[in-house]
Amino acid sequence: MKKTQLTLFVAILSLALYSCGSSTEEMSNSLVGDWKVQWITYPEQNAPANDSINYTMNGLMNIKGDGKITINAYGYENCIFGTDTLIHTLNWKLENDTTLNLTNDGDKYGIPYTIKDFSENKIKLQLVQDVYLFLSK
Repeated sequence: MKKTQLTLFVAILSLALYSCGSSTEEMSNSLVGDWKVQWITYPEQNAPANDSINYTMNGLMNIKGDGKITINAYGYENCIFGTDTLIHTLNWKLENDTTLNLTNDGDKYGIPYTIKDFSENKIKLQLVQDVYLFLSK
């Protein structure tokens, strides 16, 4: 009896672990491609209103299956994120189904983006408490 229960438990655990792994793999495969991206932040709650500051920035992300990601961010005058256009290639890794981690070569820790929403054509990421990225295909 105990041997049967143990065998059943191991089988269920193996199936659960496999399904978790395949979910992450499917999600990784869905990330690959070209994405339009918009960075958005919000003014601090008690900060005085400043209509000259823009709280959004547009760009593109090219996520490749080889673990590389190229980010184009189009800054502009009065953009809170910066005025320059930036192009940067990093490494990416999906950690479980909740975090997209970006790293430079040799960087152990990287920049974790929390996955808030995920579908085949739209993704919402959170960088820090008040910075969000909206990706769309």
